[in-house]
Amino acid sequence: MNLTLRQLRAFIAVADCASFTEAARQLHLTQAAMSVLVRELEAELGVRLLDRNTRRVELSEAGRDLYPFAQRVLRELEDAVHSVGELRDKKKGLLRVAAPQMMACTLMPRVIAAYRQQFPDVEVQLWDTVPELMLERVLSAQVELAVGPDGAAPSELTRQPLLRDRHHFICQTDHRLARKKQVRWRELAGLPFIAPTHDFMRRLEPELAAAGLSAPLVLPVHQVSYMTTALGLVAAGLGVTACPSYAAPLVQGHGLAMRPLVDPVFYREVCIYSAAARSLSPAAQSFVDFICEFVKHER
Repeated sequence: MNLTLRQLRAFIAVADCASFTEAARQLHLTQAAMSVLVRELEAELGVRLLDRNTRRVELSEAGRDLYPFAQRVLRELEDAVHSVGELRDKKKGLLRVAAPQMMACTLMPRVIAAYRQQFPDVEVQLWDTVPELMLERVLSAQVELAVGPDGAAPSELTRQPLLRDRHHFICQTDHRLARKKQVRWRELAGLPFIAPTHDFMRRLEPELAAAGLSAPLVLPVHQVSYMTTALGLVAAGLGVTACPSYAAPLVQGHGLAMRPLVDPVFYREVCIYSAAARSLSPAAQSFVDFICEFVKHER
């Protein structure tokens, strides 16, 4: 069966108007074209749908049966087109984003709140996770995007740089280094250092070596998985730590001092990850555009 939407629209219009002339006018067709569409539909179905006389056009018994189904088909198609249009225009949708714990409780809530003001019908679900599992969430399609520190990513993922953030020294407010405007890495020698992630020292040592600082300059007394743990240990007087500047809300919440680290300035790049084989949904693409603009204006 090879029915067309034009045939169904013509049939509905003639049935509603009880006139080929008026239906043709409403659909901006000639009366002859309207008649052809209805005849094609009747030929396809093998039944007469409209009874014609000199005064008006009426539905046949078969036409009365078809009419509600044709109406529903056109209505559901219009609903579907409208729904796709809303997705295209980022007016609705569901977006799942993964982020490591520190980013999930500092930068991401502010971004999501601002994004929802502009796109209130897009639901954004934030999946906080450990960095080691962040990319796996994207590969397994549990989330569409991941936002987190730069790292070795498989070829199945695309990586888009988002921001380049420098590390800061974190200590109690009465610490002797809290009085300085900035802190040199060499001044951390001998201090009880708390490595905020398990791979922090591996990433830090080449930076220190490139600056001519002998290793091991910093010997951690703790290596933890979460920045909140490191900050809790510092707040308890068990050492000092370092973290990127976007963690400032957490640092302030713990009542700690935060000073830029120099000589060398240690940067960490944050990236947006997505699946290379899957195109971004309209909601995901709008979120990527939004977060890039958000961090640009915040810095």
